[in-house]
This record gives sequence, structure tokens and C-alpha cells, in this order.
Amino acid sequence: MDNATTILFDLPGVRVRHVERSEFGDRIVHLETVKESASGCPGGGVVSASVKEYLRTTPRDLPFGEGGISLVWDKRRWRCRESTCGRLSFTEAIAEVPAGRRTTGRLRRAIAAAVGDACRPVAEVTDSFGVSWPTAHTAVSEAAETVVGEPEPTTVLGIDETRRGRPRWRFSFVGGCAPMHGTPDLSTWPAVRTCWVGRGPYQQLRG
Repeated sequence: MDNATTILFDLPGVRVRHVERSEFGDRIVHLETVKESASGCPGGGVVSASVKEYLRTTPRDLPFGEGGISLVWDKRRWRCRESTCGRLSFTEAIAEVPAGRRTTGRLRRAIAAAVGDACRPVAEVTDSFGVSWPTAHTAVSEAAETVVGEPEPTTVLGIDETRRGRPRWRFSFVGGCAPMHGTPDLSTWPAVRTCWVGRGPYQQLRG
């Protein structure tokens, strides 16, 4: 049963220990780490056998079915015994939930797709996935940087293209998402719906 539940949950690197219902009827999924490399120090890769403490985290994940789910991940903080390593300890992490993250990778990808591909308003997406506005903004920004990379250098950047010295991307949601620079083409405005994505306030411009 545990193996079947783990397969159904389908988050690489962890195993479902058990599932229970809260007093409000939501499902609580208890997880433990099964990825062998999770006990390897990120600093030097030395595998540790000394547990410093046990921790409990609650990362956000995609909803499953008609009701919400909550994750409870019991993991370990390991001591690094390598004398040349600057780390004294480190916490288990997996690719879908790197160190310091409070959301799963599949949740962030779904948020970015809802905003960038489906052109849904950010406020609606945050409500649907039960996340904060900054979390949704970060997910969209990361997806944009992965797809389009860093922009080519330009001679002059106006205030609309930069914030704190970092270029931003403008996406047109007409027939898909295409990275563009500059100001909107007024001949097509307001038919073009535009989203600026960057390290600053997220702004949707639309007619």
C-alpha cells in the first residue's frame, strides 16, 4: 500500500509514509526522504552518517482531486565531518524541493504555465493554487529566464525595460508567448496583451 501511494503521489526522492485527514477534511500526506544522495554534503559531496537533528517542513504542492492536500516532510539535518568543507551541517533536499524552497517544482511550473501559457490573471492563479502573489511572481520569472535566457545587450534601455539595472522581458500573449523588447506597438494596441516579468512589480497591460 505504501509503495502504491508513493507511485500515485509521484514526487521523485520521497516516499509516502501515510496519509490522514485533518479535522477540516483535507488530506495530510506524510513524507520521508529516500534519495540516497540526500545525505551527501552539497559543499563537497561527502556522504554523512551523522544525524544532527530531525526537521519537519511543509512545502506547498499541486492540489489533488477536488480537495486540497498538505505535505508534511520529515527530514534530517546531517553533520559534515569533512575538515576542508566550510559547511558544518546541511539539510536533506531533492530536485523538486531544493534547499530553502517552500514549494515543489511541479507547483511552480504549473503556476508559470497558467500565467504565461493560459494567460490567466495572476490574482486568479494565486487563489487557484493557494499561494501568495510573490510566490507566483517568482515562479513566472524563473520560467521566463529558463525559456528566453539573458537578453542581448542594448545601447539604451528606458525605465520600462529596466529595474535596478536588470533588463526585464515583455511577453506578447497573441498566438503564444514570444519574448520581445521595447514599447508596445500602438498599431496593434490594445489587441496585444502584455506581461512584464522581472525582479520588480509584476504588471499586466491589456485592453
